[in-house]
Amino acid sequence: MKNSLHKWLFFGLMAILLLLLPFLTPYHSLATEMLIFAIFAVGYDIIFGYTGLLSFGHAIFFGMGAYGTGLVLVRLVPSLFVALVIAIGASLLVSFIIAFLSIRIRGIYFVMITLAFCQMFYFIAFKWKGLTGGDNGFHGVPRTSFGPVNLNSEITFYFFILVLFCLSVFLAFRIVRSPFGRVLKALKENEDRARSVGYNTTKFKTLAFMISAFFASLAGGLYAVHSNFVPLDTLSINMSGAVVIMALLGGIGTLYGPILGAMLIVYLKNLLSNWVGNWNLILGAIFIVSVLTMRQGIFPVIFSKLKEKF
Repeated sequence: MKNSLHKWLFFGLMAILLLLLPFLTPYHSLATEMLIFAIFAVGYDIIFGYTGLLSFGHAIFFGMGAYGTGLVLVRLVPSLFVALVIAIGASLLVSFIIAFLSIRIRGIYFVMITLAFCQMFYFIAFKWKGLTGGDNGFHGVPRTSFGPVNLNSEITFYFFILVLFCLSVFLAFRIVRSPFGRVLKALKENEDRARSVGYNTTKFKTLAFMISAFFASLAGGLYAVHSNFVPLDTLSINMSGAVVIMALLGGIGTLYGPILGAMLIVYLKNLLSNWVGNWNLILGAIFIVSVLTMRQGIFPVIFSKLKEKF
């Protein structure tokens, strides 16, 4: 009964926070960016926190979502729905190919091959200037309407992203609490044992990889529309590293931890960059201290302390 009360209290507070968020941040678009990266992080937690696969290549899918959405909107059809569907579809196809080539490899070798793929896609985008704009990025991504909803207003766009965020979180929770999600946890704990009882571990890891890529490409597409611009950095190792830090800082294997971790880092990045030039150094120090002192992540530790008191 007490745990149920804590759960509903948490959801209630989160709902109030999300509704008020654009009015609590220095500007509305910052709240939108926080939610976009939260979608990215919640998808990444499925592959890292629940399946145990540390991927440094998820910038590929974030970048493909961003570039794909931008290219479709500018050069093919001015429809956000069509652009997102095409970009996500392309990202899922690429994620299947990468998973097929790398998912059987374990440990540090899996990390390195995803890192190599990330570098390869970054180099392709850097050199293919006629398509991607190279190091100048892809400019002029329009913020078109979504059906009858006009997204030009920052507040309207925020609540549009909030709806997609809520749907993404609901879908992620359904996935990890399903029989499929329990198999993913078994793979993380002991893959050999899961294989010995009859599970096709390669199939489950491939599906988890593709599901994670789906969330990443959705976030990338929304980021392109939000920024009206796709920087080359969306495909860089920096972006892959950022989502890893968001997940670890917040607390992997919880879903809510990476969400809050992503929102916290995006907010701190904006706040610190206005005050100091070396804001990356401060964020790095915060990450090191949190990993050394709270290996479960900041928010699981905070919530466990609050449960003890209340």
